[in-house]
Amino acid sequence: MSTVVLFDLSILATRTRVRGIGRYAGDLALGLSQLNLARSGIELRFIESVDWSGRARIVDDPAPFVRRAAETGQHEDGQFEWAYRLRLGLARAARRTGAALVHLPHTEATPLFMPSLLRLVTCHDLIPLRFPKQYVRWTSGFRAGRRLLDLRRFKSADHVVAISHATANDLVELLGVSREKITVVPNGVDLARWQPAALDDDVAIRERHGLTPRYLVVAGDADWRKNCDGMLAALGIARRTLPDLQLAWAGRLTIERAREVQQAGERAGVAQALRMLGWVPDRELAAIYRGAFAMLMVSRAEGFGLPVVEAMASGTPVVTSNTSSLREIAEDAALLADPEDPAAIASAIVSLSDADLRTRLIRAGLSRAARYSLEEQASRMLTLYRSLV
Repeated sequence: MSTVVLFDLSILATRTRVRGIGRYAGDLALGLSQLNLARSGIELRFIESVDWSGRARIVDDPAPFVRRAAETGQHEDGQFEWAYRLRLGLARAARRTGAALVHLPHTEATPLFMPSLLRLVTCHDLIPLRFPKQYVRWTSGFRAGRRLLDLRRFKSADHVVAISHATANDLVELLGVSREKITVVPNGVDLARWQPAALDDDVAIRERHGLTPRYLVVAGDADWRKNCDGMLAALGIARRTLPDLQLAWAGRLTIERAREVQQAGERAGVAQALRMLGWVPDRELAAIYRGAFAMLMVSRAEGFGLPVVEAMASGTPVVTSNTSSLREIAEDAALLADPEDPAAIASAIVSLSDADLRTRLIRAGLSRAARYSLEEQASRMLTLYRSLV
C-alpha cells in the first residue's frame, strides 16, 4: 500500500506565482509528477486550494493548474486571506486524504493543529534575518519578532529542505536548526523550456519588446538585495566602451519599485538605455535570454538564483555575484563580481566582447545547467520523502 504525500500548490493562486517561490513550487510539482512512482511506495497528490473548513481541491496531475499560473501574471487570491485559509484548513484537508506527509514549498503560512502529520518545509533564504535593517519592520516585531516567526516556521517543522548550502548554513547559524534536520536539494529548471536553440519567432519577440542587438537582461524583482543601483551604475560605466548597450528588466514590479529602478537609471545616466518589460511569459523570456549579450544577476544575496541557471541553460553568458549562493551555483561557468563594485561589474560585462571568452562561458554554462535539471531535483526530493515516511 502506498503512502500519501501531499504537495501544496495553493500558493500559485496568489501574487507569489510570478516570483521565484512560485516558479519553484510549479516546476518541482511538474518534475515530481513525471517520476515513475510505481515502486516508490509513495502516492503523490497536489493541493490546488483549501477553504476555511478544510475542504480542498486535490489533484493527481498538477500540470493544468501550473500551466494556468505560468501563462498569466494575474492572481486570484489575496496573500492574507490565502495564508489564513491554509493555516486553519490544511490539517483537516490532509487528514481526509490519509496523508502521512505534507510538503510546503513556501514559508508564507505555517499550518495550525497538525500533530499527526509530518511537515516538510522548504527554506528559500533567511535574507531578512541576515539584513534586518533593510527588510525587518515594526509590523513583524523588528528583528526579534522576525526571528521568532522563522523559528516557528522551521523549528516546528519535522524536516527542512534548503535550496542551497548557503541557505542551509544560515539555518544553522541564524536559527540554530540542527544540520541533521536539514537536507539540501538544489533547485532545478526545465531544460526543455530553457534551451539554446533559437525558435522561429525569437527575433519578433525581441523586436516587440524594443530590444536592440546588444542588451543585458535582468529577471526578477528590484528590492535592495537585487542591487539595482549597482547594476545600473555598472551599465553606465560599460556604455563608455559599448555605447549601444541596453538593459532589459523583466519582472512584475510594484509601481514604487519600477519608479525606483527608473530613478536609479537616471542617476546612472542610462535611463534612455533601460527597458522595463514588466512580467513576460516563459516563452518570451526564453527568447529574451537567448538574444542577450549577457544575463546580469549581481545581487547582494540570494537563496539560490534560478535566473542564473535559466540563462545558462539558454546558452547565455552570465555575470553574477561572488557572494552567497550565487558563487556556489555558478562556480566557473560565469563571471563573478563584487556586487558593491560597479566598476568590477562593468569590467566583467565589457570582457564579454571577447568571442573566445563568450564561447567558453556558454559551453561551461550549458554543462553547469545540466546539473540542475528538474529531473534531478525531483528525484532527490522523492528520495527525501521516502526517507521521512
